[in-house]
Amino acid sequence: MEFVGRHIMMDATVSDISRINAIQPVYDYMEELARKLDMTLVYPPIVARFPFAQSELEQFVKKLSEENVKSRTLEFMEETLKRRATEDSGVSGVSIWLESHCTIHTWPEEKFFSLDAYSCKDFDPMVAFELTVKWFKVEYASFVDVERYIGGPCIIKAYEYKDGKLTPCEPSLAK
Repeated sequence: MEFVGRHIMMDATVSDISRINAIQPVYDYMEELARKLDMTLVYPPIVARFPFAQSELEQFVKKLSEENVKSRTLEFMEETLKRRATEDSGVSGVSIWLESHCTIHTWPEEKFFSLDAYSCKDFDPMVAFELTVKWFKVEYASFVDVERYIGGPCIIKAYEYKDGKLTPCEPSLAK
């Protein structure tokens, strides 16, 4: 078996949305994570608010409304547009490392973020975990650490972070 990379994933809720609802703290986190894991930034992190096709979506919803189309989906889209107008629509970031990448997507209205980092260069996943928990004031998280290999199965370690404690657990696998 040949090691080809480490992949971590975290889904987390936070006590305070201020750091997941602004571009600068996410940008600073991505730079600090690269430093802590000794990764080489190819470019500075790219971090942006989530305005996904806002004007196109507004035009589409307006046209459906003008045509008197009524549906739960349309109501949901209208509510989503209203929420986005308040700027609490989340932040997404990507950091390209010479050794691979890190991405983060936030949902402040849910006090939630999702993190994904992969590198062909091995690193200590607990360094990433501890930085992330402190940086974003994580209340709850599911954390997965995957060692990836050529010629052999992945080694998957799963954890639950709750009440300030990280506890190993069995990963849930599809049935």
